[in-house]
Amino acid sequence: MKKIIFMLLLWTTTAAVKALTRVTFAPQWNAQAQFAGYFVAKEKGFFKDEGLDVNIIFPSNSQSSHVLLKEGKCQFITTQLLDAIKIRDWGTNLVNILQTARHNGTVIVGRDGKNPLKMKGARVGKWNAGFSLVAMIANKKEQLDYHFIRFTNNVSLFLSGAIDATLAMSYNEYNLLKQSNVQLDDNCVYRFADHGYDIPDDGLYTTAAYYNAHKDTSVRFARASRRGWEWCHSHPDEALEIVMDYVNRHKVSTNRVIQKLMLREILRLQKDKTGKTPFKLYKEEVELANRLMVECGFIDRQTHYNDIVR
Repeated sequence: MKKIIFMLLLWTTTAAVKALTRVTFAPQWNAQAQFAGYFVAKEKGFFKDEGLDVNIIFPSNSQSSHVLLKEGKCQFITTQLLDAIKIRDWGTNLVNILQTARHNGTVIVGRDGKNPLKMKGARVGKWNAGFSLVAMIANKKEQLDYHFIRFTNNVSLFLSGAIDATLAMSYNEYNLLKQSNVQLDDNCVYRFADHGYDIPDDGLYTTAAYYNAHKDTSVRFARASRRGWEWCHSHPDEALEIVMDYVNRHKVSTNRVIQKLMLREILRLQKDKTGKTPFKLYKEEVELANRLMVECGFIDRQTHYNDIVR
């Protein structure tokens, strides 16, 4: 009898595991607090509660998350709204299934306390992986004539004096500069969100084709991801521990202080003016992003709200 019961339990457990839908998720960069909600959703079992077995992979310098999605190596990615619209213009029909960021976190920092908006023709560092469109739009709108210099993932070019100014995310490179004792005040730091360019950053995306064929899976993935982020807001210290586990597991060069600051800023950027986290894109934000992209010649065709939001 004991043997029969054991076999039944084993069969039930095996059947439950097989019943999970396996999907792959690729954030747009290395393991860090920027993606804490997804790590939490996996480690706390929120994905499993939704019947999902989620594999998390990371892009490389040669293969972006967009390329991984296009090649079918993952089903879900994160990216910024402006980049999503650009990717759609290239032919990959991305759709937003969860908007995490409420604001834009991009800043530009001038060397030696100088105002970057008064440095016409300056050499400005920008990420090789992309995510610089808000700055490129402002460059055209403000007629700054910047010469953009690509960098990978640190601020060494700026610190060495090789460039005049650098782009930075308020949750990442900005804190690295701060730790390096770089002068950071209102005169030399230009926050795009404060000057009419508050186009929300990160959201969760899949392709329209995948969404249409696997709507239920997409909805469950988005729901578990939102639950993960909500847990981060309620349990930031525990979320940081989970982030550090991923950081150490994937041998990312960082430290706990930087990741704690990153998580704090990421959670701030997710809140609206009332302090709530709506987790959605708004029509006026998509319209603003499209208008600026068209005016500056970055896309040939607009992406309408109902085309990109699910």
